[in-house]
Amino acid sequence: MIYPANNTTAYAQAVDAPSEVNKVLYAYDTSLLRAVHRGDPDTWERLTTSDFMYVEEGVVTRREQFLSELEDDGATPLIIRNYEVKIIGDTAQVFHRDDVPQRPGSFDEIPSHLLMTETWQRIHGEWKLRVVHADRIRVNPKPVSLSSSQIDELAGTYRSSDKTYIIRRLGNRVLGGQYGQTLTELMAETRDVLFQHDDVYLRRVFQRSESGKVTGFIDRRETDGRLWKRVVSN
Repeated sequence: MIYPANNTTAYAQAVDAPSEVNKVLYAYDTSLLRAVHRGDPDTWERLTTSDFMYVEEGVVTRREQFLSELEDDGATPLIIRNYEVKIIGDTAQVFHRDDVPQRPGSFDEIPSHLLMTETWQRIHGEWKLRVVHADRIRVNPKPVSLSSSQIDELAGTYRSSDKTYIIRRLGNRVLGGQYGQTLTELMAETRDVLFQHDDVYLRRVFQRSESGKVTGFIDRRETDGRLWKRVVSN
């Protein structure tokens, strides 16, 4: 099949891949996912470019290292649930959402999912994988219930630099927000960790003095954080 040339302006935007390309790449990805857990470097070597990179959690692994680290771990391969291919010229952008099967001996109750973003290129008539970016799909934890007295321990006014953050109790609910803005509901992951249902990356981690009194909290987003000091308790 003849693919649109990269320098053709009419095809400057990626479009849905032809069904035969989708079928081929899906089969390749299925083989690669199986090869990861079977310790099969030959499949990865055959289907990747010499400058292949695997990126996960901010760590870049080059092809030589990636191949050397493959080993049979006895685990069930990822299960592809959604698969999408966009194509522009000889380059294909692939996105697939995968389920992570429960590992042997694991007691995890919450399903785990990954989003794979891939770049494939057609080189000398064959599709080769150049880049994979794996990202774990974050989900909110199951909230726990706090008593009125536990919520009251957290309620108060907090400051960070020139900004003010308010935490209030409304019945058995926790409300929070910056001063002058609408307060939104916060849920508890633990007694001293709150989160918002629409922000899976942010946690509010409360700090206590030696006597157990709340002194402030840290907005923990991934690895960085912002400290809020308690200035008024309710």
